[in-house]
Amino acid sequence: MDFITRYKQPSLVENQAGLLLIFLASTELTGESQPAALPAIFSGQIAQPLIFRNLLLGLQQTVEARFYRPDLWRMLDPVITSGHRLLRMECFSSCGSVYARADLTENAFSDRAFHRQGTTNVDFNSAFIHHLAQLRPGKPAHFEMGEQSIKLETAQGAAVEHKVKLPERWVKGFLQVQAVQRQAQPRFELDRLTASQLLLQVPAKAGKTPLFLVPRRHKPEILHRQPAGKDGFIAVNDGQRLRLLHTVLPDLKTLRVYQTEATGASLWVADTNAAQFSLGLSGAAAQGFSGDGDALRQLSAVDADEADLALARAAAASLNHFSIADLADHQGFALPYAAEIVDRLAQQGVLGFDRDRDVYFYRQLPFLLGDRYQPDRLKGSQTLLTKQAVDLEHCERRDGELIARGWVRGESGYYPVVLRVDAQGYLQEGRCACAWIEKHELRRGPCKHLLALRFAAERTT
Repeated sequence: MDFITRYKQPSLVENQAGLLLIFLASTELTGESQPAALPAIFSGQIAQPLIFRNLLLGLQQTVEARFYRPDLWRMLDPVITSGHRLLRMECFSSCGSVYARADLTENAFSDRAFHRQGTTNVDFNSAFIHHLAQLRPGKPAHFEMGEQSIKLETAQGAAVEHKVKLPERWVKGFLQVQAVQRQAQPRFELDRLTASQLLLQVPAKAGKTPLFLVPRRHKPEILHRQPAGKDGFIAVNDGQRLRLLHTVLPDLKTLRVYQTEATGASLWVADTNAAQFSLGLSGAAAQGFSGDGDALRQLSAVDADEADLALARAAAASLNHFSIADLADHQGFALPYAAEIVDRLAQQGVLGFDRDRDVYFYRQLPFLLGDRYQPDRLKGSQTLLTKQAVDLEHCERRDGELIARGWVRGESGYYPVVLRVDAQGYLQEGRCACAWIEKHELRRGPCKHLLALRFAAERTT
């Protein structure tokens, strides 16, 4: 019996970080001996057509939105991940200051089949959006996700979106988003009526001054001046970004609001029961989720073993949804070391953080940033350490926290630096006399002098 063997790609041997990685060529057989094709990653009938439509239209509006630098063109490549009986669709606004994610639970579908874990990224074109807009209750619709495409099938036909190249900029954004959300604390949980009344008051052009949202039960308000006291409100810069939630208001049951106090970033989770739509706002539209900022506050001097890192990545893929304690228990790591491993995996972009469920989730990205991604401030701190430009005056561990002070010789001066890192490895306090900290404080992450002092102190202790 004749058959033809076609290789989808050549075999490959690579040396990465001291590890020998071997990738064997996969084959495609044609003729009578051809095996059955792999099933789709996910397939299912859409049980909640309006919710499905509105959440995906919310993603489309996000990727088309720009709240800063209108001269740049848009990049719209929603990343879709299947795992743990959830479909997650993630994207950023074109300016990078808004992160949106639609989490579709199994209750959003009937006759569903989660065949396996997987990730793809596609571009929602006009044909797909047209089919999406036609979804109605009582009219059958089917959604399918494969490794190279997604398909939406309705009575009007089928719309297929094929896989596109994932921008490296988005992988950096994934790093920053998970870092911000890990530190976000719950602020409010609003019912449907209160949330709707509050969000409908958001002006289309809020200007550069912060909006202060006061979610009072009977009369929620939006103020342009900070209310008295520290509690009972949430401050949002470039508040017009919240209008992206209007698409999901008809389906809203509960709105949960989280905020990271250090940066002013916030997370808004619109829950419809069958699905959730999460909107993450950076501290300001001009800053954006660049992959360089809050994530730097969690990097330590601990060098994760490359073999441990590779095994942990395989374990993360197997667990799919997990906490740091889950990974530590699974791999037999001490909890602080497991936290460092998670930070390294997040730096590669393969881990996201679900603040609402308080777990990490795994993405199968087409490439890893790994050591290719080194923020300028991190590079600068390593240069300072190499030049022995850090003079430690005091360094101690107190109740699990790291406290240090010293002097760092920079290009333009000799800077006094003080810091405090909490027991979870997060830089809670930091002062430096350099221009970066004078201008931004810690809202955009630590300067290279703070990083250098931290790394020197951690190696000492």
